[in-house]
Amino acid sequence: MNFETLLFDLGAITDSLQEAAGRSVARLLSVRNWLIGAYLVEYEQTGEDRAAYGDRLFPRLAAELDVRGYKGLGVSSLKNCRQVTLTWPGLEIRHALPARFGSDFPKRQASGVFGLGLLRRPVSASSRPEESKRQTPGVSILDSGSSATEAVLFPSVAQRAKKAKKLEWQDSEWVERLFSTLSFSHLLELSRIDDLLKRSFYELHCLKEGWAVREFQRQRNSLLYERVGLSKDRDAVLALVRNGGLVTTPSTEVRDPYVLEFLGLKPSAGFGEADLEQALLDHLQEFLLELGRDFCFVDRQFRVTVGNVHHHLDLLFFHRGLRSLVAIDLKVGDFEPAHAGQMSFYLNYLAEHATRSDENPPVGILLCAGKDSEVVRYATAGLADSLFVSRYMLELPTEEELVKWLQAERALLEQNLDERG
Repeated sequence: MNFETLLFDLGAITDSLQEAAGRSVARLLSVRNWLIGAYLVEYEQTGEDRAAYGDRLFPRLAAELDVRGYKGLGVSSLKNCRQVTLTWPGLEIRHALPARFGSDFPKRQASGVFGLGLLRRPVSASSRPEESKRQTPGVSILDSGSSATEAVLFPSVAQRAKKAKKLEWQDSEWVERLFSTLSFSHLLELSRIDDLLKRSFYELHCLKEGWAVREFQRQRNSLLYERVGLSKDRDAVLALVRNGGLVTTPSTEVRDPYVLEFLGLKPSAGFGEADLEQALLDHLQEFLLELGRDFCFVDRQFRVTVGNVHHHLDLLFFHRGLRSLVAIDLKVGDFEPAHAGQMSFYLNYLAEHATRSDENPPVGILLCAGKDSEVVRYATAGLADSLFVSRYMLELPTEEELVKWLQAERALLEQNLDERG
């Protein structure tokens, strides 16, 4: 080992362990906040003097905590903690903390540093039996003569957990995974989604895609759930009800529309396909996030030579989940039937000359400024599993605008399905 190797290894160890420590702190913070919320819910339901405080509970509690040196627990923070607890009342707190500290989990009194956590309170020899077995909400009591821990739940929260609506696969292990993987900021944003299926969709995507909070907010604000649900195989979105996983098919991976506000291009500005392509490559990281985490960039202006004539495909990607090449051709105008023929030409070439033996057939996406659903239907007949026409939007629309557009597109799609049925 030389000096440079030593220096590199020490730096790598420091970086990796500091990162691991940060993740551990974030996990514990989420659990602490859930416990705070559980205490608040329990107090609001069964507190002996709760009626005396009423609406003044949170301001007074926040003020007293601040006086005692507990920072960051203002009124809004306390309400956020309660909201997260009410969203996931079924967190098995007995497993969420002790498993991370082993059998020597701190034996502190409930008023100690972890006073709002799940602790094992040692029973002193002088304690009376009835006192030693008194059950304090959220505190586990460890009998001094046994290694077993008697878990004391929050009765009101436990009742909510029994009545809470959840999907079949959303058991305690799933909730623990959320709290051990996502930050409290993620959990808080998720808790603000009232629709169970929609929230479950974003829970799965946050875990699968590894979104930062800002990216999650962007995807939610751009109605990713609704955009994916508009896909030709939109029923696959509902499959998470059955198996708790995101179904990976070309139809579920291709979105419509794609929101490209990060390019900074204005719809009124004059630009060509080359300009759009360059803008996408200049913002490749953001574009990959909008496409989906499994997309990998392969090439630009991929050359297709047939009959001694060179053609060029704008962008070529590979999708890890689909195990397929994904061809993207850019159109600054509306979709035209000839575009489908050109993409079919590219896909046939890729299937024969670029696809490896262990890969699935290639998929094509025509990214257009606009489209007519009926024209698309006739132009892509017979190619539904491999060729998709998606619209791109250069500005993040308001929710009302996007909902209106999606509803119109869905109505046309369902009308076409009815006519064919």
